[in-house]
Amino acid sequence: MICATAMAGSLAACGGSSSSSGGSKDGKPSGEISFQTWNLKNDKYTPYFKNLIAAYEKSHPGTTIKWIDQPSDNYEQKLSADAAANSLPDIIDAGPSLMYGLAKAGALMNISKEAPKAQNNYYKNAWNAVTFKGKDIEEGAYGFPWYVNDGPTYYNTELMQKCGLDPNKLPVTWDDYFSQADTMVNSGCGAYMSTMLGGAVDDYASAGIPIMNKDHTKYIFNSPEAVKHLQRFVDLYNKKGIPPEALSAQWSQQGEFFQKGSIVAMGGSAYSAADFKQNSPDLYKHLAVGTKISDQGKSASLAYEMLAVNAQTKNKTLALDFVQYVTNAKNQLAFAKKSNTFPSSKGGLDDPYYANIDTSDVQGKALKITLNSVKNGYSSRPAEFTDANGKDYLQQQAALALQGKQTAKES
Repeated sequence: MICATAMAGSLAACGGSSSSSGGSKDGKPSGEISFQTWNLKNDKYTPYFKNLIAAYEKSHPGTTIKWIDQPSDNYEQKLSADAAANSLPDIIDAGPSLMYGLAKAGALMNISKEAPKAQNNYYKNAWNAVTFKGKDIEEGAYGFPWYVNDGPTYYNTELMQKCGLDPNKLPVTWDDYFSQADTMVNSGCGAYMSTMLGGAVDDYASAGIPIMNKDHTKYIFNSPEAVKHLQRFVDLYNKKGIPPEALSAQWSQQGEFFQKGSIVAMGGSAYSAADFKQNSPDLYKHLAVGTKISDQGKSASLAYEMLAVNAQTKNKTLALDFVQYVTNAKNQLAFAKKSNTFPSSKGGLDDPYYANIDTSDVQGKALKITLNSVKNGYSSRPAEFTDANGKDYLQQQAALALQGKQTAKES
């Protein structure tokens, strides 16, 4: 928990803002508010935000938008401290898992109540990603969907051939994946299939295994289906099809393993292909790209960013107007192009910019696959399943099973 922990559950103490109460000029909101982004003030993005804010201020006389940017280090702790000090900015940038604690503590505005029509401006799955419910929280959207990203799976075709696999038959389902992994192991090529080990929520969701009940009051993936699925990773690890290094939650050398030809497959973003082309030209020549492994025919690993409004803002009208301006179709698309992400506002994914993707090379194929993932996929990770209380712990439990220190059922 973020604010709930800092304030010992006191809802009244969360929030606060030093912004002016503002008013209205020519029917438009005016005054001053603060707008906080997360590690976005740099040569690449600063001109975008300066121009965005300048255009808004020009069309809203008497308005000042104070842009604040916080570095990525200790960002969660910074949000907690601001909440404890009643100094949260009027508009806050973060992902759902960071926002959940603030929302549960009453520090964020319930957009479903304050601006119910806004939902019509965003894709359904995007709106679902910012909607929280469960024990001790009022159901609703606690922010506006901003940019979203996902990625394909990359394959080293030269290594696939060495390991007895057909590069023209990339795995699509989990049955495909584990069958090909067995073929790879039995070939004696000495490679690993990938670094996936059954330690992520989407490993289960993509297999059609529910994570939480519908009202978000209970985790339900302690099921025979989940045990069976984790056991498949255990068996593959015992056959030496998963690198031991992957068991550490702090390990971050997957890319190096892939580029060195140690693993057959690696997940990445739509634009990872460009990095491979620049940094590993020899690998790029043998690169194939496929969809995320899923039994559902769609990705379960979409990652959404959102902008939330401080529940105690002194200029609610201006804050709500500006945050919807930042996340409208035009401005989301412009930012998505600059940041190599995708927009959450309706119509953005149908823009000619995406419709005319050249799929003649790996980069284009990766972008096309990711576009389809964003259009049809969803985020399976519940907002309350944070890094601290869920993500890392799940990976640790899976790692214990792979090492034989406990059974899949115990995990």
